[in-house]
Amino acid sequence: MDRAQARCRVGVDVGGTFTDVTVLDERTGQIQEVRKVPSNPAAPLEVLDGVLADMRAKWGAEALSYLLHGSTHALNTVLEEKGSRTGLLTTRGFRDVYEIARQWKGHEVFNIFYPGAKRFVPRRRVAEVAERLDKSGDVLVPLDLDAVDEAVASLLEQGIDALAVAFLFSYVNPAHERLAAEHIRSRYPDLFVALSSEVNPVWREYERTATTVLNAYLGPRMEQYFSGMEETVRRHFPRAHPFLMKSNGGIGAPRAMARFPVQTLMSGPVAGVVAAHELGARTGVSNLISLDIGGTSSDMSLIPGSPLFRTEWHIGRHPVRVDSVEVESLGAGGGSLAQVRYGKVLQVGPQSAGAVPGPACYMRGGGRPTLTDALVQLRHLNPRVLLQGEMPIDAALSADAIRREVAEPLGMSEDDAALGILRVLVANIVSSMRTITIERGFNPADFVLAPFGGMGPTLATAVASSLGIGRILVPADPGNFSAFGMLLSDLRTGAVTTRVVALDPDSLTDAVAALRDLEDAVRRDLASQGPSPEQIRVDWLLDMRYREQAYELTVPIAKDPAKLNVEEICERFGLAHEQRYGHRADDEVVEVVNLRASAYASLGKPELSRDERTGRRQPTEHRRALMLNGPHEVPVFRRDDLPLGAELGGPVIVEEKTSTTVVEPGWALRVDPEGNLDLTRMP
Repeated sequence: MDRAQARCRVGVDVGGTFTDVTVLDERTGQIQEVRKVPSNPAAPLEVLDGVLADMRAKWGAEALSYLLHGSTHALNTVLEEKGSRTGLLTTRGFRDVYEIARQWKGHEVFNIFYPGAKRFVPRRRVAEVAERLDKSGDVLVPLDLDAVDEAVASLLEQGIDALAVAFLFSYVNPAHERLAAEHIRSRYPDLFVALSSEVNPVWREYERTATTVLNAYLGPRMEQYFSGMEETVRRHFPRAHPFLMKSNGGIGAPRAMARFPVQTLMSGPVAGVVAAHELGARTGVSNLISLDIGGTSSDMSLIPGSPLFRTEWHIGRHPVRVDSVEVESLGAGGGSLAQVRYGKVLQVGPQSAGAVPGPACYMRGGGRPTLTDALVQLRHLNPRVLLQGEMPIDAALSADAIRREVAEPLGMSEDDAALGILRVLVANIVSSMRTITIERGFNPADFVLAPFGGMGPTLATAVASSLGIGRILVPADPGNFSAFGMLLSDLRTGAVTTRVVALDPDSLTDAVAALRDLEDAVRRDLASQGPSPEQIRVDWLLDMRYREQAYELTVPIAKDPAKLNVEEICERFGLAHEQRYGHRADDEVVEVVNLRASAYASLGKPELSRDERTGRRQPTEHRRALMLNGPHEVPVFRRDDLPLGAELGGPVIVEEKTSTTVVEPGWALRVDPEGNLDLTRMP
C-alpha cells in the first residue's frame, strides 16, 4: 500500500479474549491486514493504543479515514456489576415502581425461589419529588425544585455518581424532567444525569424506569471509556473519524453515545450479523443463520432475508428497551471451562478462562481445561502453533489439564474426555439455536449457516449436522468477521413516541403528522454527526397490536401517499403477526401503540475486490485427528493454498490465520468464486 495515498478504514472488535483488527484499503477494496491481539479487560484502551501506534508507524498519521469500534465493555460492565453508584429520582408516590417490577417469572413460573430482576438501585437510593402529570401530559402538580434539591442532596450523601430521572407520563410531556435536569446540572455539573424522556420515551413505567437506570448505571464509566477512545484515535490519527457500533447495527459518534451508552450493549455481536447479511447478498443467499463463536461466548442470529430487530429484551432478568438486532447469546466459546460437577456430570461453560490466564495450552498459567484445550487434544487445532505461528502453544498442558480435571474423575481417556467436552458444548449451542429457529416456526434446514469467530468454523459441521442444516458458508478471515462488519455499517439513529389509538383514517392522519416531526428530529440528530442532509434516509415504523394484546410488533410502513392507507398497514401487520405467532385475526381491531422514525446515512460502502488467487491445493501435512465418528488420518490445508473452485471431501482441516475450519466426514468443501468455503452435506 502506497504510504502517500493510503486511506484506511479500520474495524476494531474488542472481545473478552481477543481484540480483532481488520484494515481495509478504501481505494482498492482489499483487506490490507487482519490481526488478533490478546484483550486486556483491565485496560482495554492500552490495547487500542498499541494497535494504532503500530499502524501509524507503518502507514503514517494521515492513513486512517474511519475507525469503527465495537466492544463488550458496556455488556461486561452490567454482567460483572461494575457500573456506577446510581440514584433514582421519581414522582412522589411511585418510589416502588422499580422495586416491584412486573412479578412475571417467564420460564421460571414454578420456581418459588425466583430472585426477580437485578436491582442496580436499592430502595434506599430512590428519592421522590412532588410533581405530577396526567396521561395527556397536562400538569396536575407543578415540579417542586426545592424538593428536587433536597432529594438530590440526600442521594449525594450516599455517594452516587449517576442519577436516573423517571417521572410519571414524562414520555408524553418531558417538561418536568428537563427542568429538573437543568436545575441539577447547574448545581452538580459532574453528576451524570439520565432522563427517561430521552433514553426511552415510551409507555410502561417499569420498563422505562429500568432502562433509564441502566443507562445511568453505565454512564460515568462508559463516558470515560468513549472519550478515552476518541482521544486515543485523535492522538495517532488527527484527521480520522472514530465511530462506535450500536446495538441496532448502526454506528454513532462517541460524544453522542456517551449520553446513551445503553445503546451499545450489543455493540460487538451485531457487527457480525451486518457482515453475515452482506455475505448473503454477495452470494445470493437470502436465508442465513449467523453463528459467532469466540473465546467467551456464542452469538447467533436468524436472518430470514434481512436481520430481525427487537425493541425490548433482557440482560439476565433486567429489561432493556433499546432497538437492537436480535442476537441470542450463550456462554460457550473457545475459553469455556470444562469441569465435572455432582460427581459424574460434565459441564462446559458458561465460565470462561478469558484472555488471562486463557486455555491451559496458551502457557499463561491456566490450569483448567477449556474447549480450545479439547480441540488441541483431538488434533482439530494445530497442536504446535495458532494464528499462523504467532501464538505457540503446548499440547502437553492441554492433555494434563483434561486428564486431571475431566478424564480421571470420569474414568476415561484424555481423548474421550476431550470428545465429551466438544459434544457438550455443541449440544448447548444447538439447544440455543433451536430457540431462534424451531421454536419460532422456522425450519433450520431452510437456512444456510454462516459461522465465524475464532471457533465458529471449527464447530460448524458438528452444529449443522445436529440441526439438519445442509449448507455452510465460511467467509474469509472468519475470526475477524465482526470487525469486518463494522466497516460496512451505516450511521443510524432513531426516535419513538407513544400514541395508543385504534388504527383508522383519522388516527393515521394524526400519526403521519407526528411521524414527520420525529423525522425532523432524527434528521437533525444524524446531521450533527457529520453526514449532509442529502445522505440521510428515514424509515417510518409503527408498533402495533390487536386490541387488548399485551405486547406489540414493529412494522415498517410506506411513506408513499399512494400506499399509506389503513388497509395496506393492517395487511403488513397481519403478515408479521402470522409469521411470528402462526396466526392472524383480521376481524380484530388493530391498535397503534408507538410511532418510530429510523434514520441512517452511509459512510460509503467500499467496493470489495474479488479474490482471484490460485493455489497449489497441496496439504501441508496429514494429522491423526479424532472426529465425532472416530479417528481419521486427515489432510490439513492452508486456506491460501486452495484455489477458487477447489473441491475436497471430508474429513479435512483448513487452517488460516484467524480460525480453523473442520470438515467432518459426510461433508464436501468447495471454494466459491468469492473465496468463501462452501460446505455441503453429502447424501
